[in-house]
Amino acid sequence: YINYIGAYPYKKLANVQSKTMFGGMENAGNIFYYQNSVPMDAVQSKNNRSIEELFAHETAHQWFGDEASEIDWPHLWLSEGFATYMTHLYMEYRYGKDTLKNGLKHDRDEVIAFYKERKTPVVDTTSGNDLMKLLNDNSYQKGSWALHMLRRKLGDKIFQKGIQTYYATYMGKNASTDDFMHVMEKVSKQNLQLFFKQWLYTAGQPVLAGKWKYHFDKKILEITIRQTQDFIFQFPLEIAIQSNNQTTFKTIDFNNRNIKITIPLSFKPQSILLDPDINLLFEGGIEQER
Repeated sequence: YINYIGAYPYKKLANVQSKTMFGGMENAGNIFYYQNSVPMDAVQSKNNRSIEELFAHETAHQWFGDEASEIDWPHLWLSEGFATYMTHLYMEYRYGKDTLKNGLKHDRDEVIAFYKERKTPVVDTTSGNDLMKLLNDNSYQKGSWALHMLRRKLGDKIFQKGIQTYYATYMGKNASTDDFMHVMEKVSKQNLQLFFKQWLYTAGQPVLAGKWKYHFDKKILEITIRQTQDFIFQFPLEIAIQSNNQTTFKTIDFNNRNIKITIPLSFKPQSILLDPDINLLFEGGIEQER
């Protein structure tokens, strides 16, 4: 984290087993973990990643949540979404890209399930005085997913520079979602208004229903995909066209409710996979037209 974000902000870091209603409580310089967070069998096991993820999450809060904090509760994702994604970045660095993909797939499932219960955006002003309602999958997992998609949109180097600039700008201060957006726009020299509107200020995610058909006579693959949710998202969609001995990748700029494309192809696909590298928060899929 020091290498990725910036210097550790406090004089010490103590990790304390304590009584807490949470898995961990990120007190500045003195993190509390639940009473049985590190049982002896976990200490003796080098493969207990859940403990490692918990430590990584709470440690990331020392930068995001403690030293640079959100200006008000609806912007809680600037703490929890950041700590969740910083944990994914750490696990990717420690164990590789497959670990990142598995973590993101798990989080995507949780975001989709949560939306079926509560149709609210990440920046949620509907909770009134019941602020505990904001400690949910939107603030944690969906906020993390927004950062992952922003990283893929900007590229690793610009994304990291943006994270470092945002942290340096708001050390010892409070920021809003728009403050974070303005920093990332300045660093990337891109207009990110639509990106933030659809992933952080809009409830839900794309729901895709796709069909594909291969025409032997023309050696052409025909693909149609529809967004079935109300709000029309704009995003890049990668597809993997798979056969026994080869895989072809193609990225589609999805800017409308419906897309229909034809791809010259010398072989009939066995299957087509949407988002093979786990870079898009969406639900649904694609199937062969019979």
